[in-house]
Amino acid sequence: MEENEIAAAENIAEIKEKEEEKLCEFQFNVTIPEEDDAFREFQRRYVFKKNVIKSIGFGLLAVGFLVSAILYPKQVMNYILFSISLAAVVLIWYNNRHIRTSLMEALKMLEDDRYIFTLFEDKFRIETIVPEEDREAEDFQEIPPQEFELGDPMLESIEKQDKFVIIVRKQTIYVLPKRCMSESDMEAVRKKLKTVSAG
Repeated sequence: MEENEIAAAENIAEIKEKEEEKLCEFQFNVTIPEEDDAFREFQRRYVFKKNVIKSIGFGLLAVGFLVSAILYPKQVMNYILFSISLAAVVLIWYNNRHIRTSLMEALKMLEDDRYIFTLFEDKFRIETIVPEEDREAEDFQEIPPQEFELGDPMLESIEKQDKFVIIVRKQTIYVLPKRCMSESDMEAVRKKLKTVSAG
């Protein structure tokens, strides 16, 4: 019985060691143009389709109210509702641009930050590299690494010409610039994250 337990413990240790084996590891930083391009890709995949549907809906309403205004020119409400429908379409697309612009402005303060990406057999980890002078500050708090399971169905990986874009749960975006990666790093990410191409 003891031999079986020892063998089982050794198997578990071997499996754990294999799981923790690093497939690749590299340091990287992300520029604002790279962040901007990645966020545009995110919007294209998850936001624009909804916006197109909403725009068509409000556009049809606008046309309906315009026709009604032509047929019944004395009905002032038709002009008001037409204007509201048209304004809704403009607002839908303005909000997209405004959100992206605001986000890029906020990310400017992080442009010099550096990170470590580590890929394992069943997960990947992203850690923030904290400069030594920041660590010595009295109010310093350790930034915990972010880990994600590769089997997560809500994990999407996109390969673009100059970067990999990882989208987690349609909420969080991570950018891995190819300029910071070796060929073997790229191949490991491409294979384990099962990337789809986006040009």
